[in-house]
Amino acid sequence: MPELSVLLPVRDAGPYLEPSLGSLWRQSFSDFEVVAVDDGSSDGSGEALERAASREPRLRVLRQPPHGLPAALNLALAHARGSLVARHDADDLSYRRRFELQVAFLKADPRTDVVGSRLRLFPATRIGAGMRRWATWHNGLLTHQAMAREMLIDSPLAHGTAMMRRSRLERVGGWAEHDWPEDLDLWLRLLESSARFAKLPRVLYAWRRHPGSATLCQPRYGRERFDALRLEVLCRGLLNGARRVTLVGVGSSLERWDRLLRERGFQLGLMPAGRPSAGGTAPFSPPVLLVFGAAAARGRWRDWLTRAGLTEGRHFLFVA
Repeated sequence: MPELSVLLPVRDAGPYLEPSLGSLWRQSFSDFEVVAVDDGSSDGSGEALERAASREPRLRVLRQPPHGLPAALNLALAHARGSLVARHDADDLSYRRRFELQVAFLKADPRTDVVGSRLRLFPATRIGAGMRRWATWHNGLLTHQAMAREMLIDSPLAHGTAMMRRSRLERVGGWAEHDWPEDLDLWLRLLESSARFAKLPRVLYAWRRHPGSATLCQPRYGRERFDALRLEVLCRGLLNGARRVTLVGVGSSLERWDRLLRERGFQLGLMPAGRPSAGGTAPFSPPVLLVFGAAAARGRWRDWLTRAGLTEGRHFLFVA
C-alpha cells in the first residue's frame, strides 16, 4: 500500500492538467498514489487522465457526473489507500520536495494533523494587489496558534498545499457540501475537533490564477457564502456559547455584522472604533467580536486586548 494518497479533483482542467501531473511525477518522494476524479469534465480532461494512467501506474482515475468539489474529494478519499492524504489541484504545481518534506514533518511531529506550506501565485500578470496581500498574510501564518486565531478572516491554509492524517480527516467526516468554501469549512471542523495545524516555512506549491479559477467563478467563494459559514461557526458556540456580544469595528463591515448577528438572535452592544483607546483597560465587557479585515488593525487590537488581560478565543475573536 502507498504511504500517501494524493487527491486530485478535475473539472475542465484543459491545458493545465499535463504540467500539473508532471509536477507530481517529479516528486523526490515516490511512495504515493494519485486518485484523480473527473467531475463531469466536458473538455476531454477525463480522457486525458485515462491516457496518463496508461503510462503512469501510480495514477488511478475515477469518473462521475458534475457533483462538485466536496463530492469529488470524498469519492477520492473513499478509494484512497494511504494513511496520509495530500491535496493537489489540477491547474497548480507542487514543488519537487513538497511530499518529501511534508511526510517527514508529520512523521517527526505526531501531534500535528494537517501541514501546509507557503505558496506563490502565478502568473504575475494575473495577480492583483488584493491577492498579493492575501499571499503575504497566508505565508506569514506558520504556527497552529497563528492559523487558529485567523480562521474567521479567510482560509489560513491554502487547500492545495495541505497534507493530512487520513484518520483525523475521516473522524470529522471528510468534506461537506454546504455551498460555501469547502476548505475553510473543513479547517474549522478540524479545529473544533482539536486537530493541530502547521505550515512549512518554504514555498512548496504554486497556485495558478486564470479566468476559469474556481475562486473567481463559483458563487460558493463569494462574500455572502463566507459570511454564512462564519455565522454558522459563531452560532455553534464560539466565545463560550455567548449570545450577547460586544461588536467592535467601523463602517459598512460593522453594519453588516450587526445585521447578520441580530438576524440570528444575538444581543449586541456596538462600539464603533477604528483604533484602541490609549488606556490599558478595555471599555467593554467580553465576549468581544472585532470586525477588521486589515491585518494591521487586527494587530493593534490584538496587542491592546492582550495587554488588557483578555485572551483571544476565550474573550475576543476577529472576523472579516
